[in-house]
Amino acid sequence: MTVVYEVSQDLNKAGIEDLGQAYPFRIPPSSLAKCQDKALIAVSEVLENPTEHGSNIYNEMSVQIQVKICYPIGKHINTDVFEQSIASFFMQKDWFRQANSGHYIDESGHAEIDLFFKRRF
Repeated sequence: MTVVYEVSQDLNKAGIEDLGQAYPFRIPPSSLAKCQDKALIAVSEVLENPTEHGSNIYNEMSVQIQVKICYPIGKHINTDVFEQSIASFFMQKDWFRQANSGHYIDESGHAEIDLFFKRRF
Protein backbone atom coordinates (compact mmCIF):
# COMPACT_ATOMS: atom_id res chain seq x y z
CA MET A 1 0.00 0.00 0.00
CA THR A 2 1.40 3.40 -0.92
CA VAL A 3 1.85 6.28 1.47
CA VAL A 4 -1.06 8.07 -0.23
CA TYR A 5 -3.51 5.27 0.57
CA GLU A 6 -2.28 5.00 4.17
CA VAL A 7 -2.55 8.76 4.76
CA SER A 8 -6.04 8.86 3.20
CA GLN A 9 -7.24 6.04 5.44
CA ASP A 10 -5.70 7.64 8.54
CA LEU A 11 -7.36 10.98 7.75
CA ASN A 12 -10.74 9.27 7.36
CA LYS A 13 -10.33 7.59 10.76
CA ALA A 14 -9.07 10.72 12.55
CA GLY A 15 -12.50 12.26 13.23
CA ILE A 16 -11.52 15.73 12.00
CA GLU A 17 -14.47 18.12 12.18
CA ASP A 18 -15.83 19.25 8.79
CA LEU A 19 -13.91 16.55 6.87
CA GLY A 20 -16.23 14.67 4.54
CA GLN A 21 -13.79 12.21 2.97
CA ALA A 22 -10.10 11.92 2.08
CA TYR A 23 -9.25 10.22 -1.21
CA PRO A 24 -5.98 8.93 -2.64
CA PHE A 25 -4.84 10.88 -5.72
CA ARG A 26 -8.05 12.72 -6.69
CA ILE A 27 -11.54 13.63 -5.56
CA PRO A 28 -14.15 11.84 -7.69
CA PRO A 29 -16.50 14.32 -9.40
CA SER A 30 -19.51 12.45 -8.03
CA SER A 31 -18.29 13.18 -4.48
CA LEU A 32 -18.31 16.92 -5.14
CA ALA A 33 -22.00 16.70 -6.01
CA LYS A 34 -22.92 14.48 -3.04
CA CYS A 35 -20.88 16.10 -0.28
CA GLN A 36 -21.93 19.73 -0.22
CA ASP A 37 -21.53 20.49 3.48
CA LYS A 38 -18.05 19.10 4.28
CA ALA A 39 -14.55 19.60 2.95
CA LEU A 40 -13.04 16.92 0.73
CA ILE A 41 -9.35 16.04 0.50
CA ALA A 42 -7.18 14.45 -2.18
CA VAL A 43 -3.74 13.20 -1.13
CA SER A 44 -1.08 12.64 -3.78
CA GLU A 45 2.66 12.02 -3.89
CA VAL A 46 4.70 14.88 -5.25
CA LEU A 47 8.30 13.86 -4.79
CA GLU A 48 10.24 10.85 -3.57
CA ASN A 49 14.02 11.04 -3.19
CA PRO A 50 16.69 9.03 -1.44
CA THR A 51 18.04 10.99 1.51
CA GLU A 52 21.64 10.13 0.58
CA HIS A 53 22.86 10.98 -2.90
CA GLY A 54 26.07 9.58 -4.37
CA SER A 55 26.14 6.54 -2.12
CA ASN A 56 25.43 2.85 -2.59
CA ILE A 57 23.57 2.85 0.73
CA TYR A 58 19.83 3.06 0.24
CA ASN A 59 18.13 3.05 3.60
CA GLU A 60 15.92 6.11 3.81
CA MET A 61 13.58 8.04 1.50
CA SER A 62 12.28 11.58 1.70
CA VAL A 63 8.65 11.78 0.56
CA GLN A 64 6.66 14.93 -0.15
CA ILE A 65 2.87 14.78 -0.47
CA GLN A 66 0.25 17.26 -1.62
CA VAL A 67 -2.97 17.56 0.36
CA LYS A 68 -5.61 19.28 -1.80
CA ILE A 69 -8.49 20.59 0.31
CA CYS A 70 -11.71 21.34 -1.56
CA TYR A 71 -14.24 23.41 0.40
CA PRO A 72 -17.99 23.18 -0.27
CA ILE A 73 -19.83 25.95 -2.08
CA GLY A 74 -22.32 27.83 0.08
CA LYS A 75 -21.46 26.34 3.48
CA HIS A 76 -19.01 28.34 5.51
CA ILE A 77 -16.21 26.30 7.02
CA ASN A 78 -13.62 28.18 9.06
CA THR A 79 -10.65 27.51 6.77
CA ASP A 80 -8.04 28.57 9.33
CA VAL A 81 -9.34 26.17 11.98
CA PHE A 82 -9.79 23.33 9.48
CA GLU A 83 -6.31 23.74 8.00
CA GLN A 84 -4.79 23.91 11.48
CA SER A 85 -6.55 20.60 12.28
CA ILE A 86 -5.10 19.02 9.13
CA ALA A 87 -1.60 20.39 9.83
CA SER A 88 -1.81 19.18 13.44
CA PHE A 89 -2.81 15.70 12.23
CA PHE A 90 0.26 15.52 9.99
CA MET A 91 2.67 17.01 12.50
CA GLN A 92 1.60 14.43 15.10
CA LYS A 93 2.61 11.77 12.57
CA ASP A 94 6.09 13.34 12.08
CA TRP A 95 5.36 15.14 8.80
CA PHE A 96 6.88 18.61 8.28
CA ARG A 97 4.71 21.30 6.74
CA GLN A 98 6.09 22.96 3.62
CA ALA A 99 5.22 26.29 1.98
CA ASN A 100 1.94 26.65 0.06
CA SER A 101 0.58 29.18 -2.44
CA GLY A 102 -2.68 30.09 -0.69
CA HIS A 103 -6.34 29.65 -1.60
CA TYR A 104 -7.77 29.68 -5.12
CA ILE A 105 -11.10 28.99 -6.85
CA ASP A 106 -11.24 25.95 -9.15
CA GLU A 107 -13.19 25.77 -12.43
CA SER A 108 -16.33 24.51 -10.65
CA GLY A 109 -16.35 27.36 -8.12
CA HIS A 110 -14.96 25.53 -5.08
CA ALA A 111 -12.39 27.26 -2.89
CA GLU A 112 -9.27 25.08 -2.67
CA ILE A 113 -5.80 25.06 -1.16
CA ASP A 114 -2.85 22.75 -1.68
CA LEU A 115 -0.87 21.96 1.46
CA PHE A 116 2.47 20.20 1.22
CA PHE A 117 4.10 17.96 3.80
CA LYS A 118 7.45 16.16 3.85
CA ARG A 119 8.67 13.14 5.79
CA ARG A 120 11.56 10.70 5.86
CA PHE A 121 10.84 6.98 5.74
